[in-house]
Amino acid sequence: MRLFWNNGFAATSVSNLTSELGINTPSLYAAFGNKEQLFKEVIAHYIAKHTEPCYRHITEPSDLPFVEKLRACFYELIQEFSDADTPLGCLLVKSVNESDSVAFPEEATAYIKQFGFKTLHMITTLIESEGVITESATAELQAKYLLSVLYGLSTQVRAGESRQVAESIMDYALNTLQANDAS
Repeated sequence: MRLFWNNGFAATSVSNLTSELGINTPSLYAAFGNKEQLFKEVIAHYIAKHTEPCYRHITEPSDLPFVEKLRACFYELIQEFSDADTPLGCLLVKSVNESDSVAFPEEATAYIKQFGFKTLHMITTLIESEGVITESATAELQAKYLLSVLYGLSTQVRAGESRQVAESIMDYALNTLQANDAS
């Protein structure tokens, strides 16, 4: 996973993978089929380990106000982006940025997009359920805005921005929800 996260799909060769995994090329193909299938499995593992757990703040019952649920979720994701024990940034954001390449696996692109739609729906539903924004399109637009900020922060953290600054920027974005609530 680290090779793809650090280098991206295209810049990670089968030779890099076999060297990192300590196996020969035939063993890699026997275990995963091909580089593309391994990458899809890496994406699935990344989602399960590094992103889905953060969304529990939104999906599990809580007495927190909805903005605080979002803040807890986004702060945990920012922590994931800035964790010194893993490559900086988000593997999904890095992958989407290279997904327009003809060499990028279509199946991985579809999988990443499916997770993105699921995330968008989850946040849109939360905003709608709180009655802050009553028009569905407006709630979806607000959710897209927050996710766009989050994805940009992933890139900024990868480029060296601190976790504290990223959290402050997310606070600023979340304050737009509170401003809409007050009007």
